[in-house]
Amino acid sequence: MEIQEVENIKIKTTISIIFLTIRNFGIQAVSMLGFFILTILLGTGEIGLFAIVAESVSILGYFSDVGLAPTLIQQKHLPTIKQLRTSFFIQQVLVIIALIVVAIIYPKISLSRSYGSKEMWITISLCFSFLAASLKTVPSILLERELNFKLLSTIDIIENLVFYIVAVTFAFMGFGGYSYAIATFCRSILGLIIIYYRAPWSIGIYFSLDTAKELFKYGIPFQLNSFIAMAKDRLSNLLVAGIIGRDSFGLLAWSQKGPRIPLNFMDAIMKVTFPTFARIQDEPELLKKSLSRSIFFIAVVVFPALAGISVIAPDLISIIPKYSKWAPAILPMYLFAINAAIAAVTTPLTNAFNAVGKITITTRLMIMWTVLTWIFFPILSKQYGYIGTATANLIVGLSSFIVWLIARDIFGINVLKTIIHPLIATLLIVISALAIDMLEVSHLNSIFIKIFIGTFIYISYQYRFTFNEITWFYKQLKWLKVKKS
Repeated sequence: MEIQEVENIKIKTTISIIFLTIRNFGIQAVSMLGFFILTILLGTGEIGLFAIVAESVSILGYFSDVGLAPTLIQQKHLPTIKQLRTSFFIQQVLVIIALIVVAIIYPKISLSRSYGSKEMWITISLCFSFLAASLKTVPSILLERELNFKLLSTIDIIENLVFYIVAVTFAFMGFGGYSYAIATFCRSILGLIIIYYRAPWSIGIYFSLDTAKELFKYGIPFQLNSFIAMAKDRLSNLLVAGIIGRDSFGLLAWSQKGPRIPLNFMDAIMKVTFPTFARIQDEPELLKKSLSRSIFFIAVVVFPALAGISVIAPDLISIIPKYSKWAPAILPMYLFAINAAIAAVTTPLTNAFNAVGKITITTRLMIMWTVLTWIFFPILSKQYGYIGTATANLIVGLSSFIVWLIARDIFGINVLKTIIHPLIATLLIVISALAIDMLEVSHLNSIFIKIFIGTFIYISYQYRFTFNEITWFYKQLKWLKVKKS
């Protein structure tokens, strides 16, 4: 790979990570505030209802792509118009089939579960969102290949902002669960209009059997992993919902919300690094260095954020009116936070396996996790309810250390060495918070003290032990500024 091409990739990657990070901070600020208000206005059952229906409809997404999008992103040459139109045609056919299936089976589910109009409209809105997302796929592919995440980030922020503004407004007006449906419609329509206005493509219907075979050659193995992931996550969640009920599933949804927030930083980096790793897969040293730095910066941001959310959550519940209903979700939140820390390190590695074409490794790992999920989730959920579900989730997550060993053999990366300093600093935050809990201070003062002391400890530790790594990122920003000028 030529030096100039490497430099261009570095510039685009750095810019993309910056914009996606800004996007995620914006999205999470809106999401936290919006979800927080909704959890005050709505009950655990209504939160659980939307989570259950969202899980159900999201399953359709696994059948609408068959790996075509990742194939067009991962391939080294630019997608041809024939590939784009063939991919678009196949996807829309699959989407229509999936929606027909929903239309056939929903009445039976509705009758057996005694669903009313609220459940029906939430389902319809999410199906419409599913259709709109499929229509956005090709413009998104082209933007991702160009590493133009600035535009994608802007669209995501607008969609998220509109969703929560509409949902909170209608929930405050007393629409209850219908608020979700109205907000979903608004978000989907607006997002579709914006992306086609800002990133149009020569839309058309075309089918080439040879092109389809070429796309499926990579796409089917890739999507096989997605199908396995669907069985592991989505289907298992629906099974759990059937076992523990709507209210308990609402508690689970709440307990996962906080730990999920920091993982969006990981998602931002992975969204950029997938096409980047694919471009530099023939440069092993550059790939190793890029992957190590990605994992380190994910850990630096995600680990303390997870600890911070966990240590102040009990105080927040105690001081917010009408929020005591979520107190039972604190323990599972701790378990999900630990699992999220493991996932923050593990997921970029499996993402790198896929980017360099080692999809069979990911497939074997997904099969292992799926088997463990379907063993532990039903057993522990039946025995211990939603606490058992969170425990099972952590047990499955702990098996991810196998990925670290595989990555050491393939990429030459010592994962534990890479994350050791962020991990130690985060444990110091937790220890300091436990000490503060022993003091007789108000919950509000406890929050401020924990944030101040935790931040001081973490920054001081990182300054002492990882100063070079942190300043490297600052130097990259200065280098980027010089390159752009």
